[in-house]
Amino acid sequence: MQYNGKLTGVLGLGLILLLGINFSGCEEKIPLPTLDIFITINGFTVEIAAEATNANTWHWDYGDGTVADSVGSHMHTYEAGGDYTITCTVTGDGGETIKTEEVHIATIKEMISGGAEAVNGKTWVLSRTPGANDGVGHVKTDLAPSVFPAVTNMLEFIGVPDEYDNEYTFFFDGSYSVDSKNGNILASWVYSNIMIDQTDWVTTTSYGIFQVAHPVPESATWSLVENNDLIIESTYDADIDYPQPGVPETVTFENVDYITFDGGGFIAMKDFTSKAIVREISPDRMTLTIFFNSYWGDPENDGGLNMRPCFIMTLSYDAKE
Repeated sequence: MQYNGKLTGVLGLGLILLLGINFSGCEEKIPLPTLDIFITINGFTVEIAAEATNANTWHWDYGDGTVADSVGSHMHTYEAGGDYTITCTVTGDGGETIKTEEVHIATIKEMISGGAEAVNGKTWVLSRTPGANDGVGHVKTDLAPSVFPAVTNMLEFIGVPDEYDNEYTFFFDGSYSVDSKNGNILASWVYSNIMIDQTDWVTTTSYGIFQVAHPVPESATWSLVENNDLIIESTYDADIDYPQPGVPETVTFENVDYITFDGGGFIAMKDFTSKAIVREISPDRMTLTIFFNSYWGDPENDGGLNMRPCFIMTLSYDAKE
């Protein structure tokens, strides 16, 4: 009986241990979070579609020195073009999951010209759908179209017929070409009077912008300056409808991106200034502000003020398909 008692005790202990093992084996293991991210690039902005399961927290590192705890899908805008690594970390009760995506954000130069691989360059045409910033104003308004706000059709506003379809092609190496198509370009009233034979005028407007016949240069070049100050020596005419002595002004546009045209190059208008500020840009659309002069003044007594720009025009361009 003692033997049997010992055996029974051993069997009972084994059964308890076995049951304990079985019970511990039935505990559910908490799974790691799952994570999927998809990136769409639109200019300097990346649109991020993200989904995760079993995640309690999110953390993003965009590779440009900025981080965020955005949950799920969202957008991020970069300040400059380049190659970046986007890292997403999600954590849950089961641990953490990390995924990375490499992205290339095109530089402004690449967006304007199509990049070094674009053998034929990239061509832009004046858009028929102006943006919110399109319009005309004095240089001293600091790019605000205070004289005229955005208009439905800028071409109609400045008196240019619908067939005006000049093409401006930028090459990554700095070369540049203009195809006037109809043989005409835009110019201000002052430029037309001083630099171009008046008999070549095609259409005129009361605002001082003309469409003129003028040969297009074949050796023009362009270059880009980023995030720098642009100083414009301008003149201000308080009353554009009545000629009066101009007021000289030095206007500084701080931390802007701008294009400089040389060798007779221009965009939108052939005029005294060869600068164009890049207001907005994406691979498909860019908005530029140019400087022009429709203030006549007194060429002999105003100390050359008539040769300075007094107006700005902001226009949007579409990339040619």
